[in-house]
Amino acid sequence: MFRGEEPCQDEREEMGKIKGRIAAAKVKQGMPPEHGAPAVLILLCVLGFGSLLVGCTPENRWGSNAPNSTSAQATRSATAGLAEEASNAKPPPEIAETVAAGIDESSIRTHLSHLTGATPAPLEGGAVTIAERGSVEGRRAAAEYMEESFEKMDIPARIIEFQWANVSGFNVEATLKGNGGDKHLWVTAHLDSVGVPGANDDASGLVSILLTAKALKQLHPKHTVHFVAYDLEEVGLIGSSRYVESVVGAIREREGERAIIGDLHSDMIGYEPDIFDAVLGTCDQAGTIDDALHLASKEIGSPIYLSDICLGRSDHIRFWEAGLPAAVLVEGVGYNGYPWYHQPDDTVDKLNIAYLRSMIQLNAATTALLITPENRS
Repeated sequence: MFRGEEPCQDEREEMGKIKGRIAAAKVKQGMPPEHGAPAVLILLCVLGFGSLLVGCTPENRWGSNAPNSTSAQATRSATAGLAEEASNAKPPPEIAETVAAGIDESSIRTHLSHLTGATPAPLEGGAVTIAERGSVEGRRAAAEYMEESFEKMDIPARIIEFQWANVSGFNVEATLKGNGGDKHLWVTAHLDSVGVPGANDDASGLVSILLTAKALKQLHPKHTVHFVAYDLEEVGLIGSSRYVESVVGAIREREGERAIIGDLHSDMIGYEPDIFDAVLGTCDQAGTIDDALHLASKEIGSPIYLSDICLGRSDHIRFWEAGLPAAVLVEGVGYNGYPWYHQPDDTVDKLNIAYLRSMIQLNAATTALLITPENRS
């Protein structure tokens, strides 16, 4: 997760709303509202100091990466159009449950172990220990692991190498082509870390896109889904900027704006010290993704309680800047609420694997609903 600039602090109204939602979620789960107060206090403190919500005004909503008002307005227009179009479609029955059932804890642990250096990653050129994903060597090895993992699922993948300030970057893209559909969805996370194992930030997201891809492979979806690991997120969202400008831009130019469903991004989704809750950052610019997330949650009986807020500071904002829909899924304590954020102790043992599995199931079920629509009669 990119730290960015410190935003403004006047978020009392939003804090009150989220505090109420969390209290309601606790009651729903059979817990007294005051139970687990530390987790609530962490979230509220993060909100109060402006580290989670990225700004109070349209001009400062995304911190140092704020798109102009024209881009935001264009995104909202695209969102409205897509929502109207989606009202004429519904997903096949039980598709969400089928996909969610394919997410298992054993695979989560295996991928986390390989991506954080706990065990060597079995690459074609020989086993490599990926102890960090900040150096060129560490990021290249992680990119190769992601590419080879997708290829083993029979999902074509590629590494898109680029240069930034004399540094090599390695975006990874795997494409599961649709069966006759004319739309594209991106399901993404960021590849790099700040020179630490980065189990939560953001190996958790990388595992999510790998297992979501594996679960969806059996569906033969109507629309195309692109699974992308953006590199150099931690130094300024560089990989996503290059990717959206080149790859997404080319699809938009060739097929039109309505061909783009948007970007569902996961950044830090594995830490949960208390109740199973999550933050969904949409800024009213998520198109059909927002509704699909809530529908997926209902259909699979997800234990994750979602709070919608305006949240930036990660790669999804590059879609917003381009006037395209996007949303980010983040653990309930928010970015800075994670005790080992950007620290060497961001290791697998700090994560709640059962919670991470639920987050990945939600991600996978949402993706399934978005790319396997069925026209109403």
